Amino acid sequence: MVKRYRKAVSALFAFGLAGALVGPWTGPWVGTAAASDRVCYFGECRGESQTGSKPRMVSQRGSWSAMILGKAAMIVDEFANGARFAILAYPEGKIALLLSHPEWRLKAGQRAAMSVRIDGETFKGTAVANDKGVLEVEDASKDLLKALYRGRKGRIEVGDYSFDMTNLADAAAVIDDAAAHLKASR
Repeated sequence: MVKRYRKAVSALFAFGLAGALVGPWTGPWVGTAAASDRVCYFGECRGESQTGSKPRMVSQRGSWSAMILGKAAMIVDEFANGARFAILAYPEGKIALLLSHPEWRLKAGQRAAMSVRIDGETFKGTAVANDKGVLEVEDASKDLLKALYRGRKGRIEVGDYSFDMTNLADAAAVIDDAAAHLKASR
């Protein structure tokens, strides 16, 4: 298990989990650079990539999914209330988080304290709403991704909202699948 964990997390850091498209999202859109000439959002891409590759889901387990676009990927958890949580790891090693909720009407620049608790270990930071009303946390801890990968359950809290991640084994499985797919496509 430890060997598998190290390989999967190392592969995610090496390839990055940036700029991929995650399913047919409705509600707020979040822009992320997927390739130098392509901008992807949750639900659509604009412009052509140099490779011409189209986003594709490579794994789905429970509420977790992984999408690949070229050498990029995004791991997403979708909640029953319509909220979505995404983890992105950029090629340079930066980790970012995204969180959206269909009831939120956040203004660009609005700040909110956010905590993610995984098996009793708590990670805290400040999330900032982007111009689409989605909360972003830049430069999240790599330890958060490691805890998520090896954890059993987690909870995200922002203001009066909380989101329970009950089966993190599904998150680890889609991370493994995304890492294997990216490694095979090199």
